[in-house]
Amino acid sequence: MNNYFIAAKKYFYIILTYFLFSLSANSQDAAVKHSSVKFETNLQASVLIGQKGSKPALNVNAINGLKFDTWFTGIGVGIDYYGLKRSVPLFVDVKKDLSEKVNTFFLFGDLGYDFPWLMNNQKPPYANNYNAMGGLYYETGLGYKFRIFNASHISFSAGYSFKQLKEKYAQPCFWCENYIPPVERYNYMYRRLSIKFNWWLL
Repeated sequence: MNNYFIAAKKYFYIILTYFLFSLSANSQDAAVKHSSVKFETNLQASVLIGQKGSKPALNVNAINGLKFDTWFTGIGVGIDYYGLKRSVPLFVDVKKDLSEKVNTFFLFGDLGYDFPWLMNNQKPPYANNYNAMGGLYYETGLGYKFRIFNASHISFSAGYSFKQLKEKYAQPCFWCENYIPPVERYNYMYRRLSIKFNWWLL
């Protein structure tokens, strides 16, 4: 009887040790998964082309955000020279890797607001009560990224991009005395293709 008790006690300690080891391993796995949330910076340079009457132009962005598993979301800001109307897009960026491999295709989408930042030669000369306003900004597309160093990737992507700017002003009337020219309103909507280079700093 005493031998059975000793054997049972031995198996109890073995089972208890195995249970504690499994619990510790699961805790470590949870910690590893939790640590998979990473802060990332994405620096972008793109060429914008496509809309009739507008020349190709440059766009640069900087995006900071968090990556979890195959998802990334962040806040981006840039400078957009397209359409002879310089602007500053501020947007939310979301990316989804299509696999868990280091080198992978990804989908992305941006949505935000485009603020006007016009140079003097982009404003109508002699305009009265001139006012420039921003509008909708978005972009979506597909890319492929691959690792070049342990802590960084580069990628190339192509997508469809849209930005909107608005203006309102009155044309000058030098020979008018009591006549007040009506306010003219313009709504610029630029639809273009974006060919983009990305540098990911992990």
